[in-house]
Amino acid sequence: MISVTKSVTPLHRREAQAYVAAVECGQNRGLAGVKLVGEDGSTEEHFVPFAVTESSVGHARRHSYAGLIAALDRLRGMRRSRLLVMTDDQLLVEEIERRCEPPRELYLQYVILGCKLNELSRARVIAVPSDILEKLRAKTASLAQAVYRGDSGSSRRELMPLPLAPAI
Repeated sequence: MISVTKSVTPLHRREAQAYVAAVECGQNRGLAGVKLVGEDGSTEEHFVPFAVTESSVGHARRHSYAGLIAALDRLRGMRRSRLLVMTDDQLLVEEIERRCEPPRELYLQYVILGCKLNELSRARVIAVPSDILEKLRAKTASLAQAVYRGDSGSSRRELMPLPLAPAI
């Protein structure tokens, strides 16, 4: 009896590294830049617009949480479930690893982020120096400025219609 087996890597086991930079691009809005490096060395860039909930407004790090959650949603939608996610928000990483408590205003986002990470078969978030994300952050910030028309000093901005990740 001859047995034939196929050697195929299941999509749910595709590994990747993801660099994530989140920037503010308007009132309660942001843009997450994601540079994805696949296990074969290929790179992709994605830019995910997101909204920030009123409950976290006023906290300086709200865009870091919302951007990372939006990036994880996009990566999961791309069938990436084994990820090494890199951010330059050291405090966020310490909160994820339970070395310190998140701020009260961000506790809901902290719980949602934990759930998003648990949806993946294997994911880890690590902190990297800011200079590693410098190019991605600059590109994301440039694109974020294009999302809103008008002078950056202007208080009134025209929104371009973009699909947003759900507010958290």
